[in-house]
Amino acid sequence: MNDTDPRLWRVHCHIGQHPGQWQYWFREQCCAVGWRPPQWRTPDGRNLDDGGGHELIGNRGVDHGWAVARKALQRMRRNDWIIASLPGWRTGRIGKIVEIAVRDEEWDPIIRPTRERPYGENGRRIMVRWDLTAGPEDPSKVVRLPEQARWSYGHQTGTIRELPMNFLKGITDAMKDENNWVSLTGTFSLEVALSDYISVHPGRLEAGMIAHPSIQARELTFKDRTRADVILQDRVGRLVLAECKQDAPSLSALQQIARYRKHLVNSFPEYGRPRALLVHGGARRVLPEIEDKAAEMDIELVYFELQVNFFGERHRAR
Repeated sequence: MNDTDPRLWRVHCHIGQHPGQWQYWFREQCCAVGWRPPQWRTPDGRNLDDGGGHELIGNRGVDHGWAVARKALQRMRRNDWIIASLPGWRTGRIGKIVEIAVRDEEWDPIIRPTRERPYGENGRRIMVRWDLTAGPEDPSKVVRLPEQARWSYGHQTGTIRELPMNFLKGITDAMKDENNWVSLTGTFSLEVALSDYISVHPGRLEAGMIAHPSIQARELTFKDRTRADVILQDRVGRLVLAECKQDAPSLSALQQIARYRKHLVNSFPEYGRPRALLVHGGARRVLPEIEDKAAEMDIELVYFELQVNFFGERHRAR
């Protein structure tokens, strides 16, 4: 690879620490990292010492994370590709670098200064032009990469990592596939609220479905102290067990609902073998091996998507 060839970078967006950061990156067309001044005086590293001529990188003055990030920032170039990565193998967007403003004198914090943080946070900005043809236009939706489009775990650690260029096409194709689009709200715990909603509005899950008339509908506790999310009855009178997961279905979730179904059969043999529904979030498209396993175990997969509407009232002038 020539030094002039475009590179592919991953910059992690720490939405766990700063929940609104991805929406800001999307709107302002940038990525941003921290390590406040005066940790980098010039792009070639001059004056970066402890006053005695000893370079701080790799020494006691600068942590390893900044040493790695600084070297990556020095190698970034205009027209390099960049991916905004999020926790859980999710990505916000892919784009091209148009400007690099990461020196101390260019510090422009996304998280504004406070008394506790007089420099603010995340002020070294990489200006980008997002590819609006790859990924959802709505910043409240992001992309969960399928396994074949994921980089190695070695490239997953740290704030900035260079990725092999041969990953670019697979990642871009995955981002264009709407089946991989998921809600950013998956970072919040929705399972209890979803279970409550289903128990109150079971007909929204399936026409004719009702809360079970004689078995505790919510959090039925079994002998081993595990609890089922929701117990329902379908329109033909069959017992239904619904288990809610905010993320994509997994083998462990399938095994969990299979155990609960066995508990139900043992506790209420008069109702026969219940239907088992796994109500899941994550991506609409389920991994083929999980889909096959669910069919083998006779567990129905039901995808949900959270939608919230707000309606404000205008105050009439008196």
